[in-house]
Formats: sequence, structure tokens, C-alpha cells
Amino acid sequence: MPSPKPWQPTPLNEEQTRNNPYLIPEEYRPNVILRYAESKGLLMDGLLDNGSAIAELPVVVDAHLGKGNVLLFANNPIYRGETIGTYGLVFNAILNYEHLGAEPTSK
Repeated sequence: MPSPKPWQPTPLNEEQTRNNPYLIPEEYRPNVILRYAESKGLLMDGLLDNGSAIAELPVVVDAHLGKGNVLLFANNPIYRGETIGTYGLVFNAILNYEHLGAEPTSK
């Protein structure tokens, strides 16, 4: 069996799922909304050293909590209040909060 990508959950066999109190039910498992690019596609600047450590890892995760959702950010999208590139993540979350649990629509 091929190994999962860094943003995918590790598949469990039948023995690991049987009577496992730590297993998250399928409907409550978090969804990766946004992830970093491959290491060769990351923008290298003065603040990024060893970009391969974060390559292909999740940046924004939608975690389900009861009947609601929680957005988890791996970065600080409002760092110093002037990060133009990541402000869109925050505004999108604020404006579209009621669509977090909806199924994606195909275009």
C-alpha cells in the first residue's frame, strides 16, 4: 500500500479501528482546506529557511466540533496586522462561516 501524502490521514487496518477510543468517527474527521506547495514551489525569501520541513503540510484545517466547525490555521494569518497575502484567509473565513460544513460544489 502506498504511503499517504503529508496532508492525508494514515489509513488504519481493521485491528486498529476495533474498539479504539481514540478513533475519530468519519463524519467528525477534520478536512484540509489549504496546504503548502511542494518544496520546489515554495517562495524562498529571507524568512523561509529549510522550506522542505513545511512542504505539503496543511495550512488551514476545518475541524468539526459538535454541530459547528473550527478553522485551524498553521500560520498566523494576522501577524503584525499587515500580512496582505494571508488576510484573505481571515476575511474568507468571516464572510463564509455558514458554508464550512457544506459539501463542495463542482463547476
